[in-house]
Amino acid sequence: MDFTEVPVTSERKSKKKKNKKAGNKRMSEAENGESAGVEKKSEEKMENGESSAAFPPTFSVSEIKNKQRRHMMFMKLKQEKRKVKRTYRSDRESPAPPKEVPKTIENQRVFDETTVDLEDEEIAFDEGTDEFSAYFNRLTNPQVLITTSDRPRGKTVRFCEQLASVIPNAHVYYRRGLALKKIIPQCVARNFTYLMVINEDRLVPSILKNVNMRGQKAN
Repeated sequence: MDFTEVPVTSERKSKKKKNKKAGNKRMSEAENGESAGVEKKSEEKMENGESSAAFPPTFSVSEIKNKQRRHMMFMKLKQEKRKVKRTYRSDRESPAPPKEVPKTIENQRVFDETTVDLEDEEIAFDEGTDEFSAYFNRLTNPQVLITTSDRPRGKTVRFCEQLASVIPNAHVYYRRGLALKKIIPQCVARNFTYLMVINEDRLVPSILKNVNMRGQKAN
């Protein structure tokens, strides 16, 4: 009779490999199930508002690598901050603190009501000896002499004519090389009270000088 020898080691090795593969599959499935359960629990906690308890207070949202979880965590933290603000607003008595009024010249000004007693002797004496009392009481009429710089041009001449039409008792005199030192004594001698001198620059009137003739002496 012929006998065939069958190697026992090859069958045992194949059985061991199959057993190892089956064990590895079971372990991976169990680990996947546990991780999925942990993820579901963490998501439920985040939905229920328990995200603050899942992480330490020094935890930063930027440390989360997953984009969706990071965004979800950020939105949850934002909602919590809004809730805190709402509770703080409801606890306050007034909706907003009173604003400070800025300091200005008008609101810092002290009102001072000054009154004048018309029967006071000093006031009556001051009004009687006032140099301009004749003007204020309209006892004298002002006389105005309007003159220009030497040899004025068209625009300056027209401007002088317009001033003479507006100002009462005004007279226009065009200088022809005559100095003001000679014009002023003549004004005083003819009882002019004011002297207006109009200068021009680049054929355009630029400066207007008004001189009071009171106190001037005629030579």
